[in-house]
Amino acid sequence: MEIGLTTFVETTSDVKTGKVISHAERIREVVEEIVLADELGLDVFGVGEHHRKDYACSAPAVLLAAAAARTKKNSPFKCSYSFVFR
Repeated sequence: MEIGLTTFVETTSDVKTGKVISHAERIREVVEEIVLADELGLDVFGVGEHHRKDYACSAPAVLLAAAAARTKKNSPFKCSYSFVFR
């Protein structure tokens, strides 16, 4: 069994301020989340692909490559992405 997380890198507004963070900031946050997941020993981190204004990641392979350069496990940290069609 593998334990992991997944995200569509959504950019929802902050419930207190109503502010929506930029796509660049959200992508930086997700890279940090992937690094933390690796440090905590999770097995996989999935990133979904969307091509809408309210989602920051339309190229999961690029985001995952940036994160993979910062993971520290001896064996590669598994990353995956999925296509979502609407």
